[in-house]
Amino acid sequence: MGKALLLRDNRNVSITQAGLAFLPYAERVVRLFQESRLTLSEQFEHYIVLSGPGVVWHYRYLESILAFRRCHPNVAVKFLSYIDASYMIRDLLLDGTVHVAVRYDPADHPKVSKVLLFEEEIILVSNEKGRRVNKADFRSADYCHTEWGGPFPEWFAEMVGPGYIPALQTDHSSIMLTMLLQERIFGFMPRSVVQPYLDNGLLFEADSDIHPPAVSVYASYLTEKQEQPSVRFGLQLLGIQLSTELN
Repeated sequence: MGKALLLRDNRNVSITQAGLAFLPYAERVVRLFQESRLTLSEQFEHYIVLSGPGVVWHYRYLESILAFRRCHPNVAVKFLSYIDASYMIRDLLLDGTVHVAVRYDPADHPKVSKVLLFEEEIILVSNEKGRRVNKADFRSADYCHTEWGGPFPEWFAEMVGPGYIPALQTDHSSIMLTMLLQERIFGFMPRSVVQPYLDNGLLFEADSDIHPPAVSVYASYLTEKQEQPSVRFGLQLLGIQLSTELN
């Protein structure tokens, strides 16, 4: 490399600044090598990798994934959730490590095609029936915040104004749901996640004039790879059928 990446002495090894800069590239090389081994494996005819928010897999597509595996026993499926959304597109999808990425309102990219999967209604809920929520209540200790996909963050920031910091915030939908069920807090959740709890009376939609815009969820894939079985199977699992049938 022409630069020292590690410093060694008799007892310790430490990484240099050049090593820190090189580390992400080394990790990508290792990741691509590992994925290439899986692709060339003879254990399965095809191997597909999908990435997306955990809430989407858990509440929207888990049954579809399991049903797909039953119908396609020779296709291995790997779905990832705890991945930064921009990293998902910038590195994993463009590298070919991920075949289909599910994202809230992804930015346009010249090499990437995207297909709308669904639009999700975001609603205010709590475990207190008849709870009234107004704009000032978002600065109270009872509000728990989660950043749902675009355009929700921009809409919320404009509503609460500059300098706002929520008293409680999480990026984990299951933790958010648990807190809503157990504590006297309120917060925004996708309707698809909370509908069963609304139906059985464990959660209630808040009485409020505040209604965020719906968020759009897309499947993204490399345009040049759209004829590859891994991409087509991944889209099929998500309910997107391309023109040519797969066996």
